Amino acid sequence: MNRPQAASEFRNSREPSISAVITAYNYARFLDTSITSVLNQTHRPDEIIVVDDGSTDDTAQVVAKYAHAGVRYVYKENGGAGSARNKGIVESKSDLVAFLDGDDQWLPDKLALQVEHLRRYPAAGLVTGSEWQIYSNGAEPLWLHRKPVGAADMYRQILVENVVGNPSLTLIRRECFERVGMFDETMRLGQDWDMWIRIAREYPIGVVDATLILFMRHPGSLTARPAWDRYRSNRVIQGKYIRAERSPLSRLRLLLAAQSMNCYYTAAALLEQPAPSWQARSLALASLLLDPTYETKLKLGVLFRAMFGRTALLRLRRLVPYRRTAAPPSEFSLTL
Repeated sequence: MNRPQAASEFRNSREPSISAVITAYNYARFLDTSITSVLNQTHRPDEIIVVDDGSTDDTAQVVAKYAHAGVRYVYKENGGAGSARNKGIVESKSDLVAFLDGDDQWLPDKLALQVEHLRRYPAAGLVTGSEWQIYSNGAEPLWLHRKPVGAADMYRQILVENVVGNPSLTLIRRECFERVGMFDETMRLGQDWDMWIRIAREYPIGVVDATLILFMRHPGSLTARPAWDRYRSNRVIQGKYIRAERSPLSRLRLLLAAQSMNCYYTAAALLEQPAPSWQARSLALASLLLDPTYETKLKLGVLFRAMFGRTALLRLRRLVPYRRTAAPPSEFSLTL
Protein backbone atom coordinates (compact mmCIF):
# COMPACT_ATOMS: atom_id res chain seq x y z
CA MET A 1 0.00 0.00 0.00
CA ASN A 2 1.46 3.32 -1.07
CA ARG A 3 1.12 5.54 2.00
CA PRO A 4 1.54 9.33 1.57
CA GLN A 5 4.18 11.09 3.60
CA ALA A 6 3.41 13.11 6.72
CA ALA A 7 1.39 16.25 6.14
CA SER A 8 3.44 19.41 5.63
CA GLU A 9 1.77 21.41 8.41
CA PHE A 10 3.32 19.03 10.93
CA ARG A 11 6.79 19.23 9.42
CA ASN A 12 7.19 22.86 10.40
CA SER A 13 6.40 25.00 13.40
CA ARG A 14 3.11 26.44 12.12
CA GLU A 15 0.08 25.52 14.17
CA PRO A 16 -2.41 23.67 11.93
CA SER A 17 -5.70 25.47 11.43
CA ILE A 18 -8.98 23.71 12.23
CA SER A 19 -12.44 23.99 10.70
CA ALA A 20 -15.42 22.81 12.75
CA VAL A 21 -18.25 21.74 10.42
CA ILE A 22 -21.61 21.28 12.16
CA THR A 23 -24.26 19.64 9.99
CA ALA A 24 -27.95 19.98 10.84
CA TYR A 25 -31.31 18.93 9.45
CA ASN A 26 -34.23 20.00 11.67
CA TYR A 27 -31.99 19.89 14.75
CA ALA A 28 -32.84 23.36 16.10
CA ARG A 29 -33.69 21.90 19.52
CA PHE A 30 -30.15 20.47 19.85
CA LEU A 31 -28.03 23.17 18.21
CA ASP A 32 -27.54 25.40 21.25
CA THR A 33 -25.74 22.64 23.13
CA SER A 34 -23.83 21.45 20.04
CA ILE A 35 -22.55 24.92 19.10
CA THR A 36 -21.70 25.71 22.72
CA SER A 37 -19.66 22.51 22.97
CA VAL A 38 -17.54 23.76 20.05
CA LEU A 39 -17.14 27.26 21.47
CA ASN A 40 -16.06 25.75 24.80
CA GLN A 41 -13.16 23.76 23.32
CA THR A 42 -9.84 24.24 25.12
CA HIS A 43 -8.32 24.35 21.63
CA ARG A 44 -10.71 26.60 19.74
CA PRO A 45 -11.20 25.95 16.02
CA ASP A 46 -10.22 28.69 13.58
CA GLU A 47 -13.65 28.67 11.95
CA ILE A 48 -17.06 27.26 12.82
CA ILE A 49 -19.52 26.56 10.01
CA VAL A 50 -23.08 25.31 10.44
CA VAL A 51 -24.40 23.65 7.29
CA ASP A 52 -28.19 23.66 7.25
CA ASP A 53 -29.29 20.78 5.03
CA GLY A 54 -32.65 22.27 4.05
CA SER A 55 -34.20 22.42 7.54
CA THR A 56 -37.81 23.52 7.98
CA ASP A 57 -37.50 24.34 11.69
CA ASP A 58 -35.78 27.24 13.49
CA THR A 59 -32.22 26.17 12.67
CA ALA A 60 -31.32 29.50 11.03
CA GLN A 61 -32.59 31.51 13.99
CA VAL A 62 -30.67 29.39 16.50
CA VAL A 63 -27.40 29.75 14.57
CA ALA A 64 -27.92 33.51 14.20
CA LYS A 65 -27.56 33.88 17.98
CA TYR A 66 -23.92 32.84 17.63
CA ALA A 67 -22.94 35.07 14.72
CA HIS A 68 -21.14 37.41 17.14
CA ALA A 69 -18.92 34.46 18.14
CA GLY A 70 -17.88 33.90 14.53
CA VAL A 71 -20.26 31.02 13.77
CA ARG A 72 -21.07 31.08 10.05
CA TYR A 73 -24.39 29.83 8.68
CA VAL A 74 -24.54 28.09 5.28
CA TYR A 75 -27.86 26.96 3.82
CA LYS A 76 -28.31 24.30 1.12
CA GLU A 77 -31.21 22.35 -0.31
CA ASN A 78 -31.76 19.04 1.43
CA GLY A 79 -29.48 16.37 0.02
CA GLY A 80 -28.56 14.13 2.93
CA ALA A 81 -25.71 13.88 5.41
CA GLY A 82 -23.04 13.21 2.80
CA SER A 83 -23.89 16.28 0.76
CA ALA A 84 -24.01 18.45 3.90
CA ARG A 85 -20.52 17.36 4.94
CA ASN A 86 -19.23 17.90 1.41
CA LYS A 87 -20.64 21.44 1.49
CA GLY A 88 -18.81 22.01 4.75
CA ILE A 89 -15.53 20.76 3.29
CA VAL A 90 -15.89 23.11 0.30
CA GLU A 91 -16.83 26.10 2.47
CA SER A 92 -14.02 25.54 4.97
CA LYS A 93 -10.39 26.52 4.47
CA SER A 94 -8.37 24.95 7.30
CA ASP A 95 -5.70 22.24 7.35
CA LEU A 96 -7.85 19.98 9.54
CA VAL A 97 -11.60 19.34 9.39
CA ALA A 98 -13.68 18.23 12.37
CA PHE A 99 -17.32 17.22 11.88
CA LEU A 100 -20.11 17.47 14.44
CA ASP A 101 -23.63 16.23 13.86
CA GLY A 102 -26.01 18.91 15.09
CA ASP A 103 -27.51 16.71 17.80
CA ASP A 104 -24.18 15.59 19.32
CA GLN A 105 -21.76 17.34 21.70
CA TRP A 106 -17.98 17.53 21.93
CA LEU A 107 -16.27 17.21 25.30
CA PRO A 108 -14.00 20.19 26.09
CA ASP A 109 -10.60 18.64 25.27
CA LYS A 110 -11.72 16.88 22.09
CA LEU A 111 -9.81 19.01 19.59
CA ALA A 112 -6.81 19.62 21.85
CA LEU A 113 -6.24 15.88 22.33
CA GLN A 114 -6.68 15.11 18.65
CA VAL A 115 -4.36 17.88 17.42
CA GLU A 116 -1.69 16.70 19.84
CA HIS A 117 -2.18 13.13 18.65
CA LEU A 118 -1.67 14.14 15.02
CA ARG A 119 1.41 16.09 16.02
CA ARG A 120 2.87 13.01 17.72
CA TYR A 121 1.85 10.66 14.89
CA PRO A 122 2.10 12.70 11.68
CA ALA A 123 1.46 9.70 9.40
CA ALA A 124 -2.14 9.40 10.59
CA GLY A 125 -4.73 10.88 8.24
CA LEU A 126 -7.66 10.64 10.64
CA VAL A 127 -7.94 10.43 14.42
CA THR A 128 -10.93 9.23 16.45
CA GLY A 129 -11.61 8.15 20.06
CA SER A 130 -14.19 6.83 22.51
CA GLU A 131 -17.72 8.09 23.14
CA TRP A 132 -20.70 8.15 25.46
CA GLN A 133 -23.98 7.15 23.84
CA ILE A 134 -26.97 8.92 25.42
CA TYR A 135 -30.48 7.51 24.88
CA SER A 136 -33.72 9.48 24.63
CA ASN A 137 -35.73 6.59 26.08
CA GLY A 138 -34.00 6.96 29.43
CA ALA A 139 -31.79 3.90 29.08
CA GLU A 140 -28.47 3.94 30.92
CA PRO A 141 -25.75 5.79 28.95
CA LEU A 142 -23.39 3.42 27.16
CA TRP A 143 -19.64 3.97 27.07
CA LEU A 144 -18.23 2.83 23.75
CA HIS A 145 -14.48 2.38 24.17
CA ARG A 146 -11.98 2.26 21.32
CA LYS A 147 -8.53 0.89 22.02
CA PRO A 148 -5.96 3.71 21.69
CA VAL A 149 -3.40 3.47 18.89
CA GLY A 150 -0.85 5.91 17.53
CA ALA A 151 -1.08 5.41 13.77
CA ALA A 152 -2.18 1.95 12.68
CA ASP A 153 -3.13 0.23 9.44
CA MET A 154 -6.82 -0.47 10.10
CA TYR A 155 -7.93 -1.14 6.57
CA ARG A 156 -8.85 -4.82 6.97
CA GLN A 157 -10.47 -4.27 10.35
CA ILE A 158 -12.60 -1.42 9.06
CA LEU A 159 -13.86 -3.66 6.26
CA VAL A 160 -15.37 -5.85 8.98
CA GLU A 161 -17.01 -3.03 10.97
CA ASN A 162 -16.92 0.74 11.35
CA VAL A 163 -14.18 0.99 13.99
CA VAL A 164 -13.80 4.77 13.45
CA GLY A 165 -17.35 5.53 14.56
CA ASN A 166 -19.61 8.53 14.13
CA PRO A 167 -18.31 11.57 12.15
CA SER A 168 -18.63 13.69 15.32
CA LEU A 169 -15.60 11.77 16.66
CA THR A 170 -13.23 12.55 13.82
CA LEU A 171 -10.52 15.07 13.04
CA ILE A 172 -9.30 14.66 9.47
CA ARG A 173 -6.51 16.15 7.39
CA ARG A 174 -7.88 18.09 4.41
CA GLU A 175 -5.40 16.29 2.18
CA CYS A 176 -7.34 13.06 2.81
CA PHE A 177 -10.32 14.41 0.87
CA GLU A 178 -8.02 15.66 -1.87
CA ARG A 179 -6.60 12.15 -2.16
CA VAL A 180 -9.65 9.87 -1.73
CA GLY A 181 -12.48 12.18 -2.81
CA MET A 182 -15.60 13.48 -1.08
CA PHE A 183 -18.49 11.70 0.68
CA ASP A 184 -20.63 9.62 -1.66
CA GLU A 185 -23.84 11.64 -1.94
CA THR A 186 -25.71 8.78 -3.61
CA MET A 187 -25.64 6.79 -0.36
CA ARG A 188 -28.43 7.50 2.13
CA LEU A 189 -26.83 5.26 4.75
CA GLY A 190 -23.20 4.51 5.56
CA GLN A 191 -21.57 7.44 3.69
CA ASP A 192 -19.30 8.00 6.69
CA TRP A 193 -18.17 4.36 6.88
CA ASP A 194 -17.54 4.34 3.13
CA MET A 195 -15.33 7.42 3.58
CA TRP A 196 -13.40 5.91 6.51
CA ILE A 197 -12.69 2.81 4.40
CA ARG A 198 -11.28 4.93 1.60
CA ILE A 199 -9.14 6.94 4.02
CA ALA A 200 -7.92 3.80 5.85
CA ARG A 201 -6.87 2.32 2.50
CA GLU A 202 -4.46 5.25 2.01
CA TYR A 203 -3.58 6.46 5.52
CA PRO A 204 -2.96 5.01 9.00
CA ILE A 205 -5.67 5.77 11.56
CA GLY A 206 -5.09 7.16 15.06
CA VAL A 207 -7.22 6.61 18.17
CA VAL A 208 -6.98 8.99 21.13
CA ASP A 209 -6.94 7.43 24.60
CA ALA A 210 -9.91 9.50 25.76
CA THR A 211 -13.68 9.93 25.52
CA LEU A 212 -14.39 12.71 23.04
CA ILE A 213 -18.13 13.12 22.48
CA LEU A 214 -21.66 12.60 23.71
CA PHE A 215 -23.45 10.77 20.90
CA MET A 216 -27.20 11.33 21.18
CA ARG A 217 -29.49 8.43 20.26
CA HIS A 218 -33.09 9.45 19.56
CA PRO A 219 -35.84 8.56 17.05
CA GLY A 220 -35.07 11.58 14.84
CA SER A 221 -31.35 10.92 14.50
CA LEU A 222 -29.80 9.90 11.21
CA THR A 223 -28.68 6.62 12.80
CA ALA A 224 -32.24 5.72 13.82
CA ARG A 225 -33.06 3.90 10.61
CA PRO A 226 -34.84 0.53 10.38
CA ALA A 227 -32.49 -2.31 11.27
CA TRP A 228 -32.95 -4.08 7.96
CA ASP A 229 -32.16 -0.93 5.96
CA ARG A 230 -28.82 -0.68 7.75
CA TYR A 231 -28.24 -4.42 7.33
CA ARG A 232 -28.64 -4.15 3.56
CA SER A 233 -26.51 -0.99 3.42
CA ASN A 234 -23.73 -2.70 5.37
CA ARG A 235 -23.70 -5.65 2.97
CA VAL A 236 -23.38 -3.33 -0.02
CA ILE A 237 -20.47 -1.42 1.54
CA GLN A 238 -18.62 -4.52 2.68
CA GLY A 239 -19.12 -6.36 -0.58
CA LYS A 240 -17.93 -3.36 -2.59
CA TYR A 241 -14.48 -3.40 -0.98
CA ILE A 242 -14.00 -6.97 0.24
CA ARG A 243 -14.69 -8.48 -3.17
CA ALA A 244 -11.77 -6.43 -4.49
CA GLU A 245 -9.39 -8.49 -2.33
CA ARG A 246 -7.10 -10.55 -4.56
CA SER A 247 -6.57 -13.53 -2.28
CA PRO A 248 -9.60 -15.88 -2.29
CA LEU A 249 -8.80 -17.03 1.26
CA SER A 250 -8.48 -13.47 2.56
CA ARG A 251 -11.67 -12.52 0.75
CA LEU A 252 -13.57 -15.44 2.35
CA ARG A 253 -12.29 -14.68 5.85
CA LEU A 254 -13.22 -11.02 5.56
CA LEU A 255 -16.67 -11.78 4.16
CA LEU A 256 -17.41 -14.19 7.03
CA ALA A 257 -16.13 -11.75 9.65
CA ALA A 258 -18.02 -8.83 8.10
CA GLN A 259 -21.31 -10.72 7.84
CA SER A 260 -20.83 -11.91 11.42
CA MET A 261 -20.66 -8.30 12.69
CA ASN A 262 -23.52 -7.27 10.41
CA CYS A 263 -25.68 -9.99 11.99
CA TYR A 264 -24.54 -8.89 15.46
CA TYR A 265 -25.48 -5.23 14.97
CA THR A 266 -28.80 -6.09 13.34
CA ALA A 267 -29.70 -8.50 16.14
CA ALA A 268 -28.82 -5.84 18.72
CA ALA A 269 -31.03 -3.31 16.93
CA LEU A 270 -33.95 -5.74 16.67
CA LEU A 271 -33.69 -6.46 20.40
CA GLU A 272 -34.46 -2.79 21.11
CA GLN A 273 -37.90 -3.26 19.59
CA PRO A 274 -40.85 -3.95 21.94
CA ALA A 275 -41.19 -7.60 20.95
CA PRO A 276 -37.86 -9.28 20.02
CA SER A 277 -38.45 -11.59 17.09
CA TRP A 278 -37.13 -14.98 16.11
CA GLN A 279 -35.04 -13.06 13.57
CA ALA A 280 -33.04 -11.45 16.39
CA ARG A 281 -32.31 -14.88 17.88
CA SER A 282 -31.33 -16.31 14.50
CA LEU A 283 -29.05 -13.38 13.69
CA ALA A 284 -27.41 -13.47 17.13
CA LEU A 285 -26.64 -17.17 16.70
CA ALA A 286 -25.40 -16.66 13.13
CA SER A 287 -23.11 -13.88 14.31
CA LEU A 288 -21.36 -16.23 16.71
CA LEU A 289 -21.17 -19.16 14.29
CA LEU A 290 -19.83 -17.15 11.35
CA ASP A 291 -16.86 -15.85 13.35
CA PRO A 292 -16.61 -17.03 16.98
CA THR A 293 -13.18 -15.45 17.59
CA TYR A 294 -13.86 -11.73 17.01
CA GLU A 295 -15.73 -9.73 19.70
CA THR A 296 -16.84 -13.01 21.27
CA LYS A 297 -18.11 -11.48 24.53
CA LEU A 298 -20.30 -8.98 22.72
CA LYS A 299 -21.81 -11.68 20.53
CA LEU A 300 -22.45 -13.96 23.50
CA GLY A 301 -24.15 -11.09 25.32
CA VAL A 302 -26.52 -10.40 22.43
CA LEU A 303 -27.25 -14.12 22.01
CA PHE A 304 -27.99 -14.49 25.74
CA ARG A 305 -30.34 -11.49 25.66
CA ALA A 306 -32.05 -12.78 22.50
CA MET A 307 -32.67 -16.15 24.14
CA PHE A 308 -33.53 -15.11 27.70
CA GLY A 309 -34.40 -11.39 27.61
CA ARG A 310 -32.94 -8.12 28.86
CA THR A 311 -33.83 -8.73 32.52
CA ALA A 312 -31.92 -12.01 32.57
CA LEU A 313 -28.90 -10.33 30.97
CA LEU A 314 -28.93 -7.56 33.61
CA ARG A 315 -29.08 -10.19 36.37
CA LEU A 316 -26.14 -12.02 34.81
CA ARG A 317 -24.11 -8.80 34.66
CA ARG A 318 -24.64 -8.29 38.38
CA LEU A 319 -22.95 -11.65 38.95
CA VAL A 320 -20.07 -10.99 36.57
CA PRO A 321 -17.61 -8.14 37.34
CA TYR A 322 -18.19 -5.36 34.83
CA ARG A 323 -15.49 -2.73 34.33
CA ARG A 324 -16.55 0.67 33.05
CA THR A 325 -15.30 4.24 33.06
CA ALA A 326 -16.70 7.06 35.20
CA ALA A 327 -20.16 8.44 34.52
CA PRO A 328 -20.59 10.98 31.71
CA PRO A 329 -19.89 14.56 32.79
CA SER A 330 -22.94 15.97 34.58
CA GLU A 331 -22.43 19.54 33.35
CA PHE A 332 -23.40 18.51 29.83
CA SER A 333 -26.92 18.19 28.51
CA LEU A 334 -27.83 14.51 28.76
CA THR A 335 -31.54 14.87 28.02
CA LEU A 336 -33.19 14.85 24.60
